[in-house]
Amino acid sequence: MAIEKIILTVFEDYLKKQDKEIIFPRNINHRINFDAILPEGFDTISGKVGVELKIYRNNTQIIRIYDIIGRILVNSDNIDVLLLVLVTEVSECTKQKIYRETAHLNFKILIWDINDVVDMCRENESFFFETYTNINNILLNDTVTTGLHRDSANYKQKRDEYVNQLSQEYSKDNIVLFLGAGASFDAGISTWDNLISKLFVALLEEKFRGNGVNISFDKKDRIVEKLMEQNSGSQLLQTRFIRSGFENRFTDIVSDILYENSHSTSSLINEICQLCISKRGKIGVQAVINYNFDDLIERNLERLRVKYRSIYAEGMIPDNEEVGIYHVHGFLPKDKQIYKDLEKSLLVFSEEGYHKLFLEPYNWANMIQLNYLINNTCIFIGLSMTDPNLRRLLEISAQKSVDIEKRAKHYAILKRMEFKENENFGRDDKIVKFEKIYEVLQESLFAELGLNIIWIDNFSEIPNLLKKIKENKFFNGE
Repeated sequence: MAIEKIILTVFEDYLKKQDKEIIFPRNINHRINFDAILPEGFDTISGKVGVELKIYRNNTQIIRIYDIIGRILVNSDNIDVLLLVLVTEVSECTKQKIYRETAHLNFKILIWDINDVVDMCRENESFFFETYTNINNILLNDTVTTGLHRDSANYKQKRDEYVNQLSQEYSKDNIVLFLGAGASFDAGISTWDNLISKLFVALLEEKFRGNGVNISFDKKDRIVEKLMEQNSGSQLLQTRFIRSGFENRFTDIVSDILYENSHSTSSLINEICQLCISKRGKIGVQAVINYNFDDLIERNLERLRVKYRSIYAEGMIPDNEEVGIYHVHGFLPKDKQIYKDLEKSLLVFSEEGYHKLFLEPYNWANMIQLNYLINNTCIFIGLSMTDPNLRRLLEISAQKSVDIEKRAKHYAILKRMEFKENENFGRDDKIVKFEKIYEVLQESLFAELGLNIIWIDNFSEIPNLLKKIKENKFFNGE
């Protein structure tokens, strides 16, 4: 994003010296199919020019420009010239070959490689270095400008587009689901914050009883509530001594608290499992990466008679007809008797567990996730996307992406931030603008990790979105 912004900003300055206009997508109301449009041409090139900027890591990727040319041929916007700015070295021989093979098109091809870009930057070196030095501020200003002019219904339009894209990927058997605590919440499974706080209280209660002090149920609930409020950002610090405090009984106590108020299913769990049911001649989803300890997905797949295999340790592999449920943070099924080798499951519960995953790039859980992130389209459900190890894996997969259109290929479903009006706080135009800017900023940050954001107003909307993906029914802001 930074490289693209630097080049286009310097290019804009380059054209100003020629009294030529440049139009960016953000400056017009309708969508254009290029990074920029030059309505009056530039240098000695006359006519309408479409500009496409591509960043390739090596020369072997240059062949992909034929796909770009094919796309533009369908949506050419009546251009006279297509300027391909390729941020790599392109030999004169390769350029001439491309020119010959595209000579029959109804628009001319012109290729700039990294050397042409450098020549342009040398035309005004001081401006280039000023842009380079202030690039983060320039990107932030762009984000603010985009947010200020954003249509209030934009997120719904994008959501429709993304669901349509996911429907197509689902029909290609290319979907992998990543599930976080939010996916199990409606089924009564304790959230991470709630689980840690209850364990903390249970540990202290045990120590109190040893000293003749009892805590009533109502006081326990109040303590848990206060702990969640007080320590929402630092639960991992508490888990170190919680685990050692319970010693060998730790997993049994975690399991008891995890399932104490649970139901067998929820509308969201049901729709997730419906996605796993293959249509005739199809697979359904390729796999489920489950960050949760619980076995809700397994029990509901069992109910729907879908073949599956729970994977929670290295060396476990699902058969071709089975959906793999990968418990990458550990597995605590409700009925432990029907599973073997549960002791091999790494329960990522404390800082030590997170550090182990972070410091071992070839850990089986990391390798499985990275494989699916690189090769498939992934939907993140019930995750806040703040897990540092997950973000690291996303960044690695984004760097290895071969998408010729530079598009983010994964999708995270997140709830919009909205300031609710009350007697002490009114929603005015400035607050609405802040919400828009915040959304655009989040989208930009996640795009760097290869993620598109599907914004929702309420978590209850997610089951219907998943149903639309499965049924392949496109909708308009329902």
